[in-house]
Amino acid sequence: MTDPLPIIPLTRPLDATVELPGSKSITNRALILAALAEGQTQLKGALFSRDTRIMIAALETLGFEVSHSDTEKTITVMGLGGRIPAKEAEIHVGNAGTAARFLTAFLALEEGGIYRMDGDPAMRERPMAGLLTALTDLDAAEIQYHGKEGFFPFTLRAKGFSGGRAEVDASASSQILSALLLAAPAGSGMTTLSCPGVRPAYVAITLKMREAFGALPMVPEGGNYELQETSYLAPTVGHCAIEPDLSAASYFLALTSIQGGELRIPNISEDPLQGDIRFASVLAEHGLKHPVVEGAWHLKSVGLQDDEARTVDFNLFSDTFLTYGAIAPLFQSSTRIEGIAHTRFQETDRVAGMAKELGKLGIRIEEEESALVIHPDRERMKAHILANRPIEIETYEDHRFAMSFGILGSYDLLGDGEPWLSIKDPACCGKTFPEFFEVLNLLRG
Repeated sequence: MTDPLPIIPLTRPLDATVELPGSKSITNRALILAALAEGQTQLKGALFSRDTRIMIAALETLGFEVSHSDTEKTITVMGLGGRIPAKEAEIHVGNAGTAARFLTAFLALEEGGIYRMDGDPAMRERPMAGLLTALTDLDAAEIQYHGKEGFFPFTLRAKGFSGGRAEVDASASSQILSALLLAAPAGSGMTTLSCPGVRPAYVAITLKMREAFGALPMVPEGGNYELQETSYLAPTVGHCAIEPDLSAASYFLALTSIQGGELRIPNISEDPLQGDIRFASVLAEHGLKHPVVEGAWHLKSVGLQDDEARTVDFNLFSDTFLTYGAIAPLFQSSTRIEGIAHTRFQETDRVAGMAKELGKLGIRIEEEESALVIHPDRERMKAHILANRPIEIETYEDHRFAMSFGILGSYDLLGDGEPWLSIKDPACCGKTFPEFFEVLNLLRG
């Protein structure tokens, strides 16, 4: 474990351009679809991080031909039309939720295949039961648990998808439904999934990406998803373009809001796939302007505007609640962040973790099952920090804690340009944004 990283505050308004890494969610979906498709697919603008490298390594272990260039941000996969070369394999998914869920459903395709699945200790606590139960109900796999039922580690004995119906509990993670939406159509027969109440943002990404690989458009009715048997094909344009990570964009939106000035983020479309685009509208209420000009965000702010208490429901874009929570102590009025109960089951219990770390700032935090209430008091916070600096932020091996509090620490709260906050285990950003702190450092000029 490295020493905590002191965050050096910025002392002037922003005036720079930041290029974001590709989206982890889109990269890992594209890797699975490319493997499912018939023919060669090149991913352009792909993310290279711990989670995507885990997916690449898994595909290679399973016998797929994969080549990649970190410098050119490309990954090329030779798809085999739903076939998996390796009939037996051991797959370790680390703490990568997308890899864990997508690969599990994917492996069920290979009738007769036997796959031993495991992950990091944290992954062994993350919910898998909704997916594993659905695979059993569809008679697509038999699961032998080697620990707690419904969790890693387990052995999956694949039986193949042959249609049918299943109730899918994706309340813990929409990735459970997305995994089935990707893999089940590559089998045979019609598969009907009933999954009411799932958070739609990431499912919408999955459905749209399926279309790029030849699947028919689908509009679910009443939480029912009817999946036609599909022969996925490599995109007709010859490649799959990966959007920049809009969860990563949230940190620079927040930084511009609190720091002021102008920041440009290229390669943003008017209508991106990712639901985290909603975070920009939240900060617009605080005075952030974010027009898209010639395919780039042009962020502008003269500083925070926050003269009233606010309640914001983050249910549909919950990856960004930590970003908002981290800067909320700088507001003038209280903030209630709600709709986040499901984040207790992600990389860590994010609700409890945020309550604890924000509490280190000396301000009052209320933690509820599905909400946080943050009561800012800047003078009290400054006095507390002066007496206790640097405030050391625990990251729980969770990249979003590191990056969110990295933005807070970049604010020159004490007015002396000296670090007042430090981040433990900054390398955990390798999950989605390995160069985050290097990029942040470049903004200091």
